[in-house]
Amino acid sequence: MATIRTFISGDFDSIVGLEMKSSGSVYGAAVFIRQMQVLTESSFFVSETDGDITGYTIGSVLMKSPKRAWVLRLAVSEEHRRRGIGRQLLMRLIEELKEYGVEEVLLSVSPKNHSALPLYHSLGFSDDSFEEAYFGPGEDRLILIKYL
Repeated sequence: MATIRTFISGDFDSIVGLEMKSSGSVYGAAVFIRQMQVLTESSFFVSETDGDITGYTIGSVLMKSPKRAWVLRLAVSEEHRRRGIGRQLLMRLIEELKEYGVEEVLLSVSPKNHSALPLYHSLGFSDDSFEEAYFGPGEDRLILIKYL
């Protein structure tokens, strides 16, 4: 079982490596992770298994609607998937968001991501809307919501 804890500066290189696998850009991944370290300090969690960083999640409360938050990222290293780490990470993030007084948590996911959708639904997320070209042409997204 993985240990879930808040992100620390020493995690930076490992998390950037995981982020690069989805973004494909070293610079873009490094900038994103550094910005998230500053902006989401207490809602940025990592999983650690046998001393290795195996995943992370990042959430953020909306400034104009502090009862709402978004899951900005959830990633688990390929070799550690299907072991409950994503579930552990999300549950810890949701727990933290509840402490902030958040009542609704949203996330976006590709409708083709057949491995993530069952996880989200099993944690109580339901379909809220479908956004065509959310991240540009061919990048449709389902918006899911969980009421706390």
